[in-house]
Amino acid sequence: MIIDCHMHAGYSEPLKHSWDAFEDIEISLKRMDEAGIDKAVVLPIGMTNFVQHNRETAEIVQRYPDRLYGFAKVNQEEDKGRIAEMLDEAFGELGLRGLKLHGHPNREIMEALKRHRKPLLVDVLGQVYELRYAAENYPEVPIIIAHMGQFRSDSKAHLITLWLAKRYPNVYFDTSGVLEFEWLERAVAEGLASKMLFGSDGPVCHCGVELAKIRFLHLSPDEEELVLYRNIALLLGEEL
Repeated sequence: MIIDCHMHAGYSEPLKHSWDAFEDIEISLKRMDEAGIDKAVVLPIGMTNFVQHNRETAEIVQRYPDRLYGFAKVNQEEDKGRIAEMLDEAFGELGLRGLKLHGHPNREIMEALKRHRKPLLVDVLGQVYELRYAAENYPEVPIIIAHMGQFRSDSKAHLITLWLAKRYPNVYFDTSGVLEFEWLERAVAEGLASKMLFGSDGPVCHCGVELAKIRFLHLSPDEEELVLYRNIALLLGEEL
């Protein structure tokens, strides 16, 4: 079993890049089949209008319920004061399984996640250290740090991500878009396979190429199972 914990699909308002215009789930499913990836967590794209885009994500998942899990998304400023309502719909009627966020979570977000017992996948664009306060104040909420802290070469962000993952039981990280392979090797060497989740950030990144990085880590069979599916399955509440 292989589960990609970080994949995008759907539409957004801008028309400048694939990752904020349109990403086609059919492309990702084809690549998943070619790479031998069984399932994926699908995230909305863009930075705004998430009432609509959460519903769109749920519709995509409903077309492929045996292949996809869906995460909701909110905007800290635009959705202020209605985040609890939005996530009640997302985790209830829409059947979404977690929350994707750009930027740092606030208390409104963390309280809703705590109440629903759902994980947070968060891209903090290199500003990793400040996540310690969410981890400390909400130990019940699993926090997955996207891109091991930053989607570019950023040794400081990667180092702090590993420190947080070692220090806090509820902190995890995904492997998507980690450019310097040595940081993945270091995470394994420091005994953090139980905190590492395979992700691709597809379709911008090819899920098969990102999966190859995991293969070249030469993990033990137990470590490989953790990274490729057991860790994310546990956070999703899936039976193993």
